[in-house]
Amino acid sequence: LGNFKTARVSSSMVPGKRLLQRCHSCANNNAARANYGHGGPIIIRCYRPTMTMTRNVKSNLKMTTSSSASRRQSSTKSQQKRSSTTFRHRNHHHHQHATPTSHPILRLLLQSLQHALLKPRSLPLPRYISPQHYSFTLSEVFGHSSFILVAASYATQDFLELRVMAVLGSTSMLFFTYFHPHGRVLWLPLKWNLLFIAINSYRVGKVLFDRFMADGLCDELKEFREEHLNVVDVVDWYKLVRISEEEVFEEGDLVLQQGRANHFIRIVLEGELEVLRDGTLTYVVEKGNFVSESGLHAGLMLTGSIESCGTIVCGPPFDPTESDNNNNNSNGDNTQHHHRRENRVRCLRWNRNELMELLENDKGLRNALQAALSWDIVRKLKMQRKMLSEGRVKDPTVWTKKREDQGISRYASILQNMLHHPEEFGDMSEVLAKYRRIHHVGDEDHKRALAKCGWTEEEFRSGKRHDVEDDEDIDAEEFESARWRRVKRYSSKVVRSLLQ
Repeated sequence: LGNFKTARVSSSMVPGKRLLQRCHSCANNNAARANYGHGGPIIIRCYRPTMTMTRNVKSNLKMTTSSSASRRQSSTKSQQKRSSTTFRHRNHHHHQHATPTSHPILRLLLQSLQHALLKPRSLPLPRYISPQHYSFTLSEVFGHSSFILVAASYATQDFLELRVMAVLGSTSMLFFTYFHPHGRVLWLPLKWNLLFIAINSYRVGKVLFDRFMADGLCDELKEFREEHLNVVDVVDWYKLVRISEEEVFEEGDLVLQQGRANHFIRIVLEGELEVLRDGTLTYVVEKGNFVSESGLHAGLMLTGSIESCGTIVCGPPFDPTESDNNNNNSNGDNTQHHHRRENRVRCLRWNRNELMELLENDKGLRNALQAALSWDIVRKLKMQRKMLSEGRVKDPTVWTKKREDQGISRYASILQNMLHHPEEFGDMSEVLAKYRRIHHVGDEDHKRALAKCGWTEEEFRSGKRHDVEDDEDIDAEEFESARWRRVKRYSSKVVRSLLQ
């Protein structure tokens, strides 16, 4: 491979034409190239290693060269200079593409690949299908496979499969652009495909690393996800566990006080918690239930702290037989009491700001978590019916009134958090309307919640308080800071979306 002969013959000599016809008789179109000058010589290059010339052809070529030299001496020197300059330029340009490196091993490897990929191959079709002869090269096969992989990637929904197909498609296009059938390297698409391969390879490696780390979770957390959070993927569950903290409460501990600021969202891993409104038990949080989600199921991405609408305590475990035993003891029956188990509660706790940042960067995780929270609300509603059937509610009328007050207080806490972040109020106004439809918050309840926050309905529509409207300096400062925070937030989103 790599042997080539350069011959200069006159356009009127028969041996030169025979040699040119012999080169063109090869199936490979790139086997022979000819440069027809303006009345000058014909330059023939043959890349086939088996190309030989007979003695008669060599002698005729020598004679032709000598006669052509004497004839060129009488012609103009400008045409000779132009022809030789063109020949040297094209010869150097071709040599630069054919041997891009000076290392002999790499040069031999590239030449072997070029010969294998650009070698014409016939397609064995029976004559009854098509009498026409079809030929192809492996370089063309790589080009077609690249587009086929891109088309197949549109039909897959798995993230990893999509990225792997993108890497394979870009790699196939690399071979096609470097060993192009026309003989020239297409550098522009080659460089872009190298960039795409690097980005998609990083994403594939990141997904595989996250799956490897998710497999390292303890068996308890894996079983907990399968039992209570099966709508959340195991990798998404690992991401949530990674930024969480574990809490342990013993019986009688106070988890959260009513009216206090709460910066955390919790989920119960073990035990049960009691939620009180003004000292009245409103509902019970069991294993797998979320605590203090505050509209996250509806899409409210609230940051900072939210005022608690109830008191959460780690109370004694409820025993349905305890009330029956008390009744029997009051009637004079001496029943042996069994040892009562202690209520021990374990929770995972997330900082609200860190969790919202994670959910903003990962839309798939946010959708999965919202689905899990929707199922959690259904479970809590069923738990309230269970409380009524088990007799844990002493006065249903008072219990219903406290639940309504707790719902209005929760909505007022959400409004108060949103009104403290006016730059995000416009983005979440539609989500707030969705929350009102889900929880049946009417106009009267909305006015009561606004009054609790110290706002009027007109101020809520305008988005600012009337008592600070005259202070232009404060308004300008708040506007600039809000706009700057918004620019930083969206710019950070763009950067993280490109890198993650």
